[in-house]
Amino acid sequence: MMNSQFPIEKAIINLITSYKNQITKKMRPLGLYPGQDMILLALLKHGQVSQNKLVVELCVDHSTIAKSVRRMVSSDLVQTEKSTEDKRVTLVSLTAHGRDLANQVETIWITSEHCATDGLSTEEQRLFIEMIEKITKNLNK
Repeated sequence: MMNSQFPIEKAIINLITSYKNQITKKMRPLGLYPGQDMILLALLKHGQVSQNKLVVELCVDHSTIAKSVRRMVSSDLVQTEKSTEDKRVTLVSLTAHGRDLANQVETIWITSEHCATDGLSTEEQRLFIEMIEKITKNLNK
């Protein structure tokens, strides 16, 4: 199969690869494992949350979150405690070190957003997002 036969596929793959490569290159010096950046950003946004909320928000399975959280506790990025209301619920929050890294991650994501949209008007950005949402909806039918 030649990629020119499938221009939408090629454009999507190139976009994702380029964006992911830029983020990965900037994240590497922070020493984070894949996906930990998303957990840090969720905790920065919401403060203390349950592991179950992270599962739902990040669209990953519970074992993935549990493993990542354990690893992040060992790296002093997050701390966990049992909920006082329901001992079955594990609450996760940032440590001071985790908050520092989360702020760095947020800066990287903001910088990447600006880089990706450089030269695009607000209207072009809106149309791009609208088209991507339509394509995503079509693919999820």
